[in-house]
Amino acid sequence: MPRPAEFLRFQLRQRMAVFAATAAAAAVLAMMGVWWWPATFLALGLLVVLQRLAGKGRVLDPERLRRGIRGEEAVANALAGLPSSYLVLHGLSTGHGDVDHVATGVFAIETKAWEGTFYRRRGQLYSNGKPADHVLRQARGAAGQVRNLLLAAGVDEWVEAVVVASAASVSRSPVRFQKVYVLSIKDVVEFITSQSRSLGSSTVRRAATTLMPPGEEDLLAEGGGNPTDPLGESAPP
Repeated sequence: MPRPAEFLRFQLRQRMAVFAATAAAAAVLAMMGVWWWPATFLALGLLVVLQRLAGKGRVLDPERLRRGIRGEEAVANALAGLPSSYLVLHGLSTGHGDVDHVATGVFAIETKAWEGTFYRRRGQLYSNGKPADHVLRQARGAAGQVRNLLLAAGVDEWVEAVVVASAASVSRSPVRFQKVYVLSIKDVVEFITSQSRSLGSSTVRRAATTLMPPGEEDLLAEGGGNPTDPLGESAPP
């Protein structure tokens, strides 16, 4: 079962590997400069490029990914507070991307670890004074991908698109947009329990079998309200 933020961890490992390989190449070139002086200039050039790429907010900057990992872990911890009847999955691969969290009811949840404030102005989502409607499009896309997976398995249930701010505040949380809700992390459990639709155990079982990774469907036979207890059914005494 994927851990929260597994995709971001994979990206972080990749970027750290690129950084290390580039630094190692620069070191080798610097050593070669003892015998062939142009290699020294190549090493300096690589170091300049590496410094720029690893700068704040740049491609190889690890802090943005680390912040995202902390955000997804925080939302996963919050979702652990749902009643035991809920199935919660993290890092769901749809074949077209990665959905941060999925909870039966059914909710596709995207985490945003940005700081500051989310708010609505003239029907649009803003973050710290800048338009952020692309966040809504991302959430709608994630919900559509989860719904397509369920439909392919014969489960015709609406999937609610949700954006959870793990660090930023959300003015008047939860805020409703077209087919998307934006809310603060402190409101996520109350929102899901108040908005979710009651699903029969057979529907939940089919949904869980569809969404869980291949080879892990046998976990449905165990009890509970987390990925190892998706139906909230206690084992017989």
